Amino acid sequence: MQPEIDYVKIGQRIKTARTERHLSQSDLGALIGCSNNHVSHVEVGQTKVSLSMLVKLSVVLDKDINFFLLDTPYVRRQSIINDDISVKLEKCNPTTLVSINKIIDVLLEQQKMSNP
Repeated sequence: MQPEIDYVKIGQRIKTARTERHLSQSDLGALIGCSNNHVSHVEVGQTKVSLSMLVKLSVVLDKDINFFLLDTPYVRRQSIINDDISVKLEKCNPTTLVSINKIIDVLLEQQKMSNP
């Protein structure tokens, strides 16, 4: 059984990318060929985003499709590391990085124990 896709989280990422580019919902809708109401419904997860719309959003918002899938089980592993975790690690001071490294060690040990 395939895990469910969380369209609310995808919508939140669409909104984040749109606001980073200083676009209104109306502006984005015009660029991808839909109404601002449709963009609004997608951003709050009321409407499922289609693959064709996701491709258009990726191009218009200059984001890899994996950016929109980061909070889903369908994201590529490398995208999580490169686009999410590394950005956060860059903001950490050395003391915090040492703590994070220890936490990762503990999590890897737990993973090893639960998946013999």
